[in-house]
Order: sequence, then structure tokens, then C-alpha cells
Amino acid sequence: MAGSLDLSKLGRLLDTLHKLGSVSSRISRRVSSEIGATMDQQFGNATDPYGRPWKEHVPATVKRWGPHPILQLTQAMRASLDVRPLRPAGVGITIDHPAGPHQTGWSGKNGTGPARPILPSRGMPAKWAAIIRAAAADEIKKRAA
Repeated sequence: MAGSLDLSKLGRLLDTLHKLGSVSSRISRRVSSEIGATMDQQFGNATDPYGRPWKEHVPATVKRWGPHPILQLTQAMRASLDVRPLRPAGVGITIDHPAGPHQTGWSGKNGTGPARPILPSRGMPAKWAAIIRAAAADEIKKRAA
């Protein structure tokens, strides 16, 4: 009969829509984990979110504090970095250590320092965008299958 409704197909559709409802939170969890790992790599590689190297220590810094990885004298800044999923969707990034001066550079009574950005400042980094695209595609594919 034309125009009849197949309830078995409707049930599958509703099941698929229900599964898709959890996609955003799943994407957020995956993306936050992978961006957190990427930011850890930034510290290890001494690079900004776009892959550009941070400026080296000036000789006076090495003389005062000894040789050490850039922005890792005490490990406090790196340890204070927190990347977590937000609900219902999104990623929150916080740094509890005073990182602002390093983000933009600084000048004060104790001298000056170059910018060594930890957070993006000019759009989405390509690596982060790739993480988001892959997570979204994978999660949608899994839930819609």
C-alpha cells in the first residue's frame, strides 16, 4: 500500500538518532585528550601551537638558573596545564601558573622576555583542526553505523 509506514525502519531511525545524541560529548572527550597530549609535546619540543620554535634562553638566563628546557625550570607551568572536555560539547584549556607574560612577551623591572606562546593566538592550529576533524568523522561514523 502506497504511503504505508514501516515501523521497523522508524525504530532503527530513532535508535540511530539516540546514538548520535552522544556524539558531541564523545568528540569532546577524545579531542581534549589528544589536544592535551599535543600541548605536552609542545613543551617537550619547545614550540608554539603552530609548530614554530620558542626563542632560546638568553645567556643571562642560563647563567642565573643553569641550563634547563624552555618554560620548564620548575615544571609548574606544564603541570598546571589542564585540558578537559566540556558538556555538552567543547574543550576547556586552563593554565593555573602565570603564563600570560610568556604568551605575549614581557618587559619589567627584572628585564624582558620574548613571547613563547602556549595557546593559539592566530586561529586554529592545523594540528588541532586535524584532531577535531578526525574525532568528529570517526564518532559520527561509529554512531551512525
